[in-house]
Amino acid sequence: GRGVRFESADGRFMLNIRARAQLRATGISDSEGENDGSITFQVRRARLLFQGHLFGPEWTYYLQLGFSNRDTEPDLRLPLRDAYMTYSGIRDMNIRFGQMKVPHDRQRVNSSSALQFVDRSIITGEFNLDRDVGIQLFSTDVGGLDGRLAYAVGVFGGDGRNRITGDFGLLYAGRVSYLPFGAFDDYSEADHGRSPEPRLALTAGFAYNQNSVRERSTFTGTYQLGSFDFYHANFEAFFKMGGFSFAAEALMRNTRGPSVLVDPTDPANTETARIGYGGFAQAGYLFTDNLELVARFGEMRPSRNGESALSRQGELGGGLNWYFQKHDFKIQLDYFWLYTGDFQEGRHQVRVQTQFYL
Repeated sequence: GRGVRFESADGRFMLNIRARAQLRATGISDSEGENDGSITFQVRRARLLFQGHLFGPEWTYYLQLGFSNRDTEPDLRLPLRDAYMTYSGIRDMNIRFGQMKVPHDRQRVNSSSALQFVDRSIITGEFNLDRDVGIQLFSTDVGGLDGRLAYAVGVFGGDGRNRITGDFGLLYAGRVSYLPFGAFDDYSEADHGRSPEPRLALTAGFAYNQNSVRERSTFTGTYQLGSFDFYHANFEAFFKMGGFSFAAEALMRNTRGPSVLVDPTDPANTETARIGYGGFAQAGYLFTDNLELVARFGEMRPSRNGESALSRQGELGGGLNWYFQKHDFKIQLDYFWLYTGDFQEGRHQVRVQTQFYL
């Protein structure tokens, strides 16, 4: 869990190299138990990470490459996921620039290596802002208040990972967090430290993406008929104490102006934005240092009376985790009922995954 470390004798230069992989098996069947399901085995994530500092600890760098099929986008098979530098010489205003996660919802900003379930919620999968290229100002301890106040604001290209569309328009994002009991490891799910005192983080965020041509604002498919101005909002709560942890998020995405693009040469040819709202809640309890039981419920719905490409979807499930060395080496099992439209119409999903983080 610490990788390989190289450091100069004077401590001014450091390089840490780490690698991780998630090996997953997934079984899916329909609600009627017919033989139209599937079983797949895959390397869900395979990452190589380089991080360290230059000329002292104030200048740090972070480079992450992804090599699995789903670590890259179908129409842009580039392994680069993160590439940024950070200056932390000012407590209340650290500066980060390069390709990074957009500071939006907590579960997306949180590393996929430190999740309580096999993967993130389907709500996060729909409404997050993924990675983009830009600059970010942030602090995890505004005013030196023992980490009780944190913020992050940034300006990004708005097109996603290392893309250039040629359109004018930027993504503006920001979030602010209040931790009433002081700082804690709020970007790692599960209470491995068994906090003797309550730990709580409350967060609100907002983002505006101008002239976006991506179906989910910064990722997935590309619109052909034009662009949308998307705005996003999220509200979060994260709690830990005595081996118990609880997380809840509410997220939304809407457009400024119409949500339907119409081809002027063929009015029957249209493209509709994926706008709507959703939320999830999950909880877990560590019975021992190794065994954890978790549960989650989430649902999303379209907005604007159906003028949305988004459909009502939801998830309800639970899981078991066995931690050999916290998140660095673990085996996870989870089950979900994934429904579309009515709760009764859906599919069963079972996943087993192991992760090792060197």
